[in-house]
Amino acid sequence: MLRKLVVRAAMAVESVVQAAVLLALRVRGRHLPMIVPFIGHGTTRRVRVGGRVVLGRPDAAAPAVGVPEAPATTTRSRRAVLRATIARFLTVEVPGAVVAVQGPGVLTQIRADRDGYLDTVLDLPEPLPPGWHAFELRLRDGAAVTAQVMVVDPAARIGLVSDVDDTIVETGLTRGIEFVRATLLTPVRERTPLPGAAALYRALAEPADGPPRPVFYVSTSPWNLHEMLLEFISLRRFPLGPLLLTDWGPSRSGLFRIGAQEHKGGLVRRMLAEHPQLGLVLVGDSGQLDPEIYAGLAREYPDRIRAVYIRRTRHALPSRIAEVDALAAEVTAAGVPMLAVDDSLQIATHAAQLGLLDAAALDEVQAG
Repeated sequence: MLRKLVVRAAMAVESVVQAAVLLALRVRGRHLPMIVPFIGHGTTRRVRVGGRVVLGRPDAAAPAVGVPEAPATTTRSRRAVLRATIARFLTVEVPGAVVAVQGPGVLTQIRADRDGYLDTVLDLPEPLPPGWHAFELRLRDGAAVTAQVMVVDPAARIGLVSDVDDTIVETGLTRGIEFVRATLLTPVRERTPLPGAAALYRALAEPADGPPRPVFYVSTSPWNLHEMLLEFISLRRFPLGPLLLTDWGPSRSGLFRIGAQEHKGGLVRRMLAEHPQLGLVLVGDSGQLDPEIYAGLAREYPDRIRAVYIRRTRHALPSRIAEVDALAAEVTAAGVPMLAVDDSLQIATHAAQLGLLDAAALDEVQAG
């Protein structure tokens, strides 16, 4: 009860501060809203479209990149990188904004929530072909953006779900200062992908003898970093896919942000429900709760989880490595292959043995 009261009080304070800031900015003439689009996803008959409505800031107005082609990035100083990154967190949300959504055969209106987020599921009058589709999001004042939506091929039988921090990119999430430096001061083009990870994901997502497989990136990083992470994915040639992040701040689910168990577990369950034909390969790291979350999902859906791979982080304690190894052995014995690994080649070799990727891709993964 006390926790609920604290969360409600924090939400009320946040709403009052937000209203005051909105009023102050409008008085100063900085009142023009903009939409930051997120990558959507869905089936041939139903898609999910999202974004966020904020007051425009030049430093935070970069459009989503990488779909279908990424524009060339420019070199910036660390001061400029820091300024642009901080600007992403200092945007002022516009609650309740009405947005028109138009796509193939669809025209409707949706309303942003109290934090400016847009999230709607659209039933399509006619089936869309698999692949990428453009949906327009437009505010009443005419400001508009294009949200790209990935329609999963109904013939696909495998999907990839991957964490981001310390799974595809080295961030040091569990080591505070290193994480802050990587997030705030390091240009996207200098952020280091884990060796072979991009080639591994391409091999999993682009089989030689079947339809493209969807890739979903699931992370407890904040939505403020959506464009930056999407730029990294595109620049480093990872397969494009929805970035499913979280909101940092008080909400009905908690004082700071939704927990990793609720966020990642809930998203994977939703993917399984939305795509009943897909078996999922889950990839995470040992730094946080990915092993426990994915092991729980493997026990819950042994016929749908095809494999679980956990990267051992560089600074993992021996006791944590032992925990993860024991958990992997337990889940494997129960019928779902789960492997703790040190590099991408180990994942690729094991996945090739399971028939999840073509063995011909092993050389490229090793070279990466």
